[in-house]
Amino acid sequence: MTRKRPTIADVADAAGVSLGTVSNYLNGTANLRPATKQKIDEAVRRLAYRRSTIARSLSSANAPAMAQDRSSLPRLVVVGYVSVDYMCSIDVLPHRDDRATANHIEKALGGPAANVAVAAAGIGAGGAHALDVELATALGDDPDSDWAIAELEQKSVRAIPIRQPANNRLSRCIVIIEPNGSRTIINEPFELSEMDMAAHYDMGPVGRPSCLHIEGYHLDQMRGSIERFRSAGWKVTLHAAGLPRSARTEDGFVSMLGQLDLIFANDLIVREVFDIRESGGDLIGAVADRLARLERRGTFVLTLGAQGAVVFPGDGAAPLRVPALPVMPVDATGAGDTFAGVFLAYWLNGAGLHEAASYAAAAGSLTVTVEGAQGLTASHEDLVAALSPSHLQRVS
Repeated sequence: MTRKRPTIADVADAAGVSLGTVSNYLNGTANLRPATKQKIDEAVRRLAYRRSTIARSLSSANAPAMAQDRSSLPRLVVVGYVSVDYMCSIDVLPHRDDRATANHIEKALGGPAANVAVAAAGIGAGGAHALDVELATALGDDPDSDWAIAELEQKSVRAIPIRQPANNRLSRCIVIIEPNGSRTIINEPFELSEMDMAAHYDMGPVGRPSCLHIEGYHLDQMRGSIERFRSAGWKVTLHAAGLPRSARTEDGFVSMLGQLDLIFANDLIVREVFDIRESGGDLIGAVADRLARLERRGTFVLTLGAQGAVVFPGDGAAPLRVPALPVMPVDATGAGDTFAGVFLAYWLNGAGLHEAASYAAAAGSLTVTVEGAQGLTASHEDLVAALSPSHLQRVS
C-alpha cells in the first residue's frame, strides 16, 4: 500500500498546535516561542513532512511581498470559501441537452471569502491603507491548493488552512458568462464544520484594529466564536450571501444585527427577509423604517448593484447613499465581495462610513468591467482616479 504523504494538518496534530500556527511558522510570518518552534520542528522531522515543490518554489519567489512586518497594521481575518474557478465565456446560455462551444475557458482564483480578502489587501498594497489580511479556509494537499496559496501570497493574503476538504483537494467552481455580464455559477459544496475559531488565534489584548469577517454560508458554524472575538475587542462583520434559513426571517436577521458590528446584504436578500415589495427609493425608506424600530443594532450596508449602495449607521443616523460608477458590465461575478473587502479596508483604517462606502461602490463597479471576480484588483490610487470629476465626465 502506498504511504500517504504527511500534510500540514498531521504536523499540527503531532506538535499539539493549530494549523494556523504551523502555516505561519513554515511561511516565516509569525514569531513563536522557542518551545513552540521546537515542537513543530520535531514533528516535521518525525513525520518526514515536506512541502510540495510547487508551494516551496512559489512561496520562496514571493517572500519579499509577504516579508513586510504587518504586526502593527489593522488586521482582517476572512473565514470561508476559496476555489479554483473555470470561467466560460459563451454567447447564449445553453438549454438542456444542448452542446455549446465557449469563446474561451480560463482558470482563475475565486470563492467569496478569497475575493473579499484579495480586494481588501489590494487597496493598501504598500500604501497608507495597508492591512494584515488572512484567509482562514479549507485547503487540500493537491497542486490546485498549492497554486491557490501561491496566488494569495502574490496578492498579499496569507492563507491559513483551518480544515482539509473531505476529498483533500481545492474546491472547484464553473462560472458561465454571457455577453451582457450575467453569469451562472455552479460550485461544489463547501462547508466548514463547527469550530471554535478562537482556538486558532491569540485572544489576548488586540492592540490594533482587528476584524473577523464571515460569510453567511458559515454563520451557524461560527456562532460560537462571534462573542469570543467581540469580547476580545475584535469587530465581527458578515456578508449575507448564503445565509441559513434561520437567518432569512425578520426575527433572525434582527438578532444578527444586534450581535454583529456590520452586515452587508443585497436588495434580494433584504426583500426576502423583511417581505418588502417596494422598489427604488421606496425600498430604502421601508428598510429605514424597520431598522428605526430596533433598540440596538450594528451598521447595515444595503448593496444595490448598478444603483450603488446605502449605509444605515448603527447609531441610528440618517442613511448614507453612494452611487456606483457608470460602466459597461462584462462579468458581475464577485462585485459584492469586492465591495465588502474594499469597505473593510477603509473602515479598519479609520475612514468614515460614507468614505468607505464611496470607494467600495467604485471598486465594485470597476470589477464588473473585466472577467473574473479577481480580474481587476483596485488600489487606492485607482479608486481616487476613478472618482475624479474628469474621469466621471468621460464615462458618463
